[in-house]
Amino acid sequence: MRTRWMSLALVVAVVAAFGLPAAGAYSDPDSGAELIGKPAPAWTFDRWLRSKPLTLESLRGKVVLVRWWTEGCHYCRSTLPALETLRSRDAERGLVVIGVYHPKPPHAVSDRHILGVANQLGFKGPIAVDGEWRTLERYWLDGNPERNWTSVSFLIDRDGTIRWVHGGGEYYPSDDPAHASCDIDYRGLERALTAALAAPASGSGSGPRAGTHGAAR
Repeated sequence: MRTRWMSLALVVAVVAAFGLPAAGAYSDPDSGAELIGKPAPAWTFDRWLRSKPLTLESLRGKVVLVRWWTEGCHYCRSTLPALETLRSRDAERGLVVIGVYHPKPPHAVSDRHILGVANQLGFKGPIAVDGEWRTLERYWLDGNPERNWTSVSFLIDRDGTIRWVHGGGEYYPSDDPAHASCDIDYRGLERALTAALAAPASGSGSGPRAGTHGAAR
């Protein structure tokens, strides 16, 4: 894993207010700015834990936050509790938070082990297993060898359109100046989430655009 020293969050957040990604965001391979406003790709997961198999089609009308995570990742350890808080807070408003487990390197892992790690990290929501990274490749890595992270997140609106991307690393509320970028990225998610939850499903995939930010793998 590599640590990023600068964040595009402030630039992207300002430009996103006008409905367009920042031009500079496109030069950052981990911003995901080019994915905003596009339909979320179909996913193909090995299996599901704590939930019946979910599809994007079955989740139409819901707002979906998907986060790839794995064990031994301190960025995941700091972020998943914040996602659990959002999941508990906004479930009744239509938010579904999915934690996608992707072992590094890809290898077989038992359900018992995955659930044990998720419990340790404080995440209680549905878990999809992407053991061979097939969906991670489709969403993020295919054709993008310059990407630096795999702990990526996507916010998908009620019509199945991507509204926010975090290219990896950590985000959570914090008043610690040393973790200001984590707080900035989390606030960006909250703004995008608030807009997505407020917007009814239109069936057209249209709606307000939200900011993006990428951090690392």
